[in-house]
Amino acid sequence: MSSKEKVRVKIPKYDIPAIKLEYVLLDADVLLPHEEIVTERLNDIVRNIREHNALDMPLIVAPIPGSSKYLIVDGHHRWAALIKLGCRKIPSVIVNYFDPRIKVFTWYPAFSGEPELLLSRLSGLNVETCGLSIDSVNDEDLRDKAFLMFDRSSRCVSIEGDVEVQRRVLRILDELAVRNLISLAWYGLLSDASEDLRRNEIDCVLVRRAFSKSEIMEYVRSGGIYPPKTTRHLLPFTPIKEYIKLEVLCT
Repeated sequence: MSSKEKVRVKIPKYDIPAIKLEYVLLDADVLLPHEEIVTERLNDIVRNIREHNALDMPLIVAPIPGSSKYLIVDGHHRWAALIKLGCRKIPSVIVNYFDPRIKVFTWYPAFSGEPELLLSRLSGLNVETCGLSIDSVNDEDLRDKAFLMFDRSSRCVSIEGDVEVQRRVLRILDELAVRNLISLAWYGLLSDASEDLRRNEIDCVLVRRAFSKSEIMEYVRSGGIYPPKTTRHLLPFTPIKEYIKLEVLCT
């Protein structure tokens, strides 16, 4: 989101091997992002690349069926940073997106602050109280929902809608965080968010359904792009850092 000082991210811990991967150089135009670029994150990556005069690791990409394009699985901001620096060659590791070892989850936004700060800004949306529990919510409960919001009083609020409603809600959260009205957090695991909610470390958690690989591919192929942190991909490896000089990428 826009203010990294006001946002914390709770990343799940996994024992994933870091390995050296063979990459190819793809033209920047054949790579399609599936999430919006965050300006502050982009600026950080640009500064890092300039400091080292190199990119620290390749992107992970996957062929889009029926297309000559590739989905950016991991590395959106590295791709955007290289383009901003005038580079057209993007070092990319090509994977089979439908390999069962590649998992896709989502991130759960949460915040400390008054729930009404968000709810009062949702005019025009279908927002209703529901009777669900954060510890038993499932994908069927989340179907046709932008988010289910749970607060410290165990209240559940349903925010009906699609990706565009999610985008609107997340922009409101971003605005509130920038104005210091809330403290924003992102959780990779709902169980971690639920625990912190019970411990009063946060006041609200917003829960949404993770999109499937097929849904993501179709959405991108049709020209769509999700809000930031819609997907959380888990790969069976982590690319080892290997600095690829800009002179190779920007000529």
